[in-house]
Amino acid sequence: MKPQIININTLKNKKYDELDMGDHYNEMLGMIESKTLIFCYGTSGSGKSVWIMQLANFFSSRFRAKALYCSHEEAFKKSMRDRSNNFNIESKKLYVGMNIDFETLLDKIQRNYYRMAIIDSVQYMQFTYEQLKELNATFIKRKLIVVLVSFGTAYKKPACSNDIMHACDIKIFFDAGVATVDSRYLSETKKVRLFKPQTNAVQQQTSMF
Repeated sequence: MKPQIININTLKNKKYDELDMGDHYNEMLGMIESKTLIFCYGTSGSGKSVWIMQLANFFSSRFRAKALYCSHEEAFKKSMRDRSNNFNIESKKLYVGMNIDFETLLDKIQRNYYRMAIIDSVQYMQFTYEQLKELNATFIKRKLIVVLVSFGTAYKKPACSNDIMHACDIKIFFDAGVATVDSRYLSETKKVRLFKPQTNAVQQQTSMF
């Protein structure tokens, strides 16, 4: 990318392609751009997988845009099918991929014009910071939302390179049904209750919001 310098008044008057994601997501994430990086991390059972699937379902339905969920852990397993049924994931624009490597991901986004790509998880895909930079450079002019999913046992402590998390516009830590959101589109950190943890092993099969 070539170096660029603009006047501060030019910057102040610059127009951006914002996405109106509706009251719930606008309040939770801020008014995001059509090109945004979202980093989601947390422990197993924290609610992140359901929230991400609902986000992809909502996005692809609202904007009639293709979304690709690249799963490296569950993929076409029964748990993924059950989650789709239990939470009414039904957008015809949402696709699920299994064990897609980085080069294949770039090709699929380019050929099929996906406008959302989800990598679940960066550990299983062995996704690197250098690949994130390549992804950004490849689709620098594309309206593309990328959602990166990682393990993580504590706030601001993902189980992957901190460079990946810090490069993202939105960071969301999921823990026991609560999402802690740090977004460049919000003025302060926000906590959102997604669901109340169940006392037994069965998670309530209702919408998380």
